[in-house]
Formats: sequence, C-alpha cells, structure tokens
Amino acid sequence: MKKKIVWGSFLVAIIAICLLIFISLFGNPIKKYTVSRELLNKLEEKYDEKFTLVKSSYYWKVGTYGGVYQPEKNKNIHFTAEKYHTGNFSDYYPEEIWLYDMEKELIPKAKEIFSDYDQVEASTVWGIGSDEAKEGRIPTYKDISNGDALQIIIRAKVDYTDVNKEVVEQKIFTLVQFLKEKSNTVGLMVAFDSPKEAANKEDGFYNIAGQNIRDINNVSDINKYFIEL
Repeated sequence: MKKKIVWGSFLVAIIAICLLIFISLFGNPIKKYTVSRELLNKLEEKYDEKFTLVKSSYYWKVGTYGGVYQPEKNKNIHFTAEKYHTGNFSDYYPEEIWLYDMEKELIPKAKEIFSDYDQVEASTVWGIGSDEAKEGRIPTYKDISNGDALQIIIRAKVDYTDVNKEVVEQKIFTLVQFLKEKSNTVGLMVAFDSPKEAANKEDGFYNIAGQNIRDINNVSDINKYFIEL
C-alpha cells in the first residue's frame, strides 16, 4: 500500500514538473488564447479596422503573450502584437505596411540595378511605429518623420577590396536618383560579406540615411558615405 502511495506521489510530481516545463516553454494555452483575443479587440479599436487572428503566441524568453494578425483589407500583410507584464501592448503593423509598400514600389528597381548582388530587401527599425502612428493613423513610408529608420539593404558575398568602387558608386548613385523621386525617408546600405575568414581581412560598407539622400547630387558624393572597418 505504501509503495502505491509513494509511486502515486512520484507520478504526480513528475506530471507537475512536466506541466511546468511545458508552460514555461509554450505558455498557458488558456491565457495564450485569451490574451491574443484581447489584443485583437485592442488593435481594431486602435486602428479602426478589422483584423484576423492568425496565430496565438507565447514568447518564452520574456514570458509574454501575443499573436500574429492579418488586416482584412490586405491578406498579404502579417504582423505581431504583444502584451507586456505591465499591461501595455505593442504591435508592428505600421512597420509591416512600410516594408510591404517598399517591396512593391522600390525593391524591383533596386534589384534591377544590383542584379548581380546576393541580397536586396527592405528594412526597418522595429518599434518606431508607435511614435509615427498618431491616434491610429499610419503614415506612408514616404511621410514618416524618422529619416534614419527605413533602408534598402544590399549585400554581396565578395571582399570589398576586390570590388570595382567606381562601378559600385555609380550603381548607388543611380538608385539614389530613383529614391529622390519617390521619398526622402528611405536610405540604403551596400555591404560586402567577405568569404575570407582571415582575422586581419579588410572590410567596409556604404551607409546613406534617408535624410541624406537629398544631399547627393553627383557620383563623387557617394564616397563620403563609405565606412571602412
């Protein structure tokens, strides 16, 4: 009888430990659902539009709950929202809208100019949306006030010492002229990822903030935005 009690207690303890481990890694399923639904209501109130809850989420590193959402007016956009321990919440809806529009309007031209590069994509500083979206109104990427937040990231798997700088700077200048026509908020970074692993290898990249695009009038202006590491 005592052995049965001991084994029963042991099994209960094992189950409890497993449950705690599961919750710490994947969250409380009930809380995950209720928080994600709560955030859905807050998002619809904040932006005055309808959203679909795609997936409830638990961020085990910080122990917070949230979800992945989709605006009903554009099924191509997905963004995350998260509720903090303080009760406040954040979302990345504005940032995902900007990235989506940049990918449509700017990236095709950038890929045409840098067709021989390995990576050409839109990038944003995550978290600025809460500052830019006033009273739930989201400005376009062309109208945000932060001139350092949006970039086109361009990368090539080559040592920059092997690159023809004149050719690269002409490509950058061509893209800058295109960006001038579209916006003064989107900058660009052109980086070279050397395949060499030598500790003393030279490195560098071009980095032009959106707010500096208007200052570039000649190809010769590009070189001052080169950062040597």
